[in-house]
Order: sequence, then C-alpha cells, then structure tokens
Amino acid sequence: MFATAAQWFVIVAGLWLIGLGVFMLIQPRQALRALGQMGGSPRVHIGEMAVRILAGIAMVLAAAASRFPLAVAVIGSFLIVSALVLLLLPRRWHAAYSTWWSRRIPVAAVRLIAPMSWAMGGALIWIVI
Repeated sequence: MFATAAQWFVIVAGLWLIGLGVFMLIQPRQALRALGQMGGSPRVHIGEMAVRILAGIAMVLAAAASRFPLAVAVIGSFLIVSALVLLLLPRRWHAAYSTWWSRRIPVAAVRLIAPMSWAMGGALIWIVI
C-alpha cells in the first residue's frame, strides 16, 4: 500500500517537473523571479524543503517497485539529506544562493533548460510505472 501511494507521489512529482518545464519555456523571466525568491521567507523555505523531503521519501518507498531500485533510492535519499542540511543552515544562505543564480542565468538559458525538466519528469514517471 505504501509503495503504491509512494509511486503515485513520484508520478505527481514527475508531472510537476514537466509543468515546471512548460512554465520555464513560456515565462522564463517569471521562472527566474521565482528562483530568486526561494528561501526568501520562512514559509517558502520550509515549504520547499518539505516538498523535497516528501518527494525523497516517496522515491525511497517506491524504489523497490521501480525499474532502477538502487538509483531511485539513492536519488530519494539525496533529496532528503540535502533538504535536511538546508533546513539546518541559516535560511539567508539559501536565499542568497538562489538570488545569486537568478541574477546570473540568462533568460535564453532558462528556455534551453526547460526540455531537461520535461525529460526528468518523464523519466521519473517511466521509472515507477
């Protein structure tokens, strides 16, 4: 039962990545603005980390039923650990880092990166179905 629920959560995460890629293609300036706001407030920071942790847990739980169990478990574990580390560090560091990148990534590059988001989202879905 947990594996099935976890697989559905991973599928939702894959769909989110695909949607994010569409957003990046259509509204690259707004995507950069959103990147610059990551970590900007406690609510956004904790919300982002909670989503990462939940996606990581879902990946770990769905790993055994996936096409690549070890890879899915490792990536899920990385998401969990990296989110916990970011929660332990001062939020202003996360905010400064995301702002730094949002000011340096060219708008054209955001559009070029969009297909990578589609591919990663599609791969996540394919791996767990």
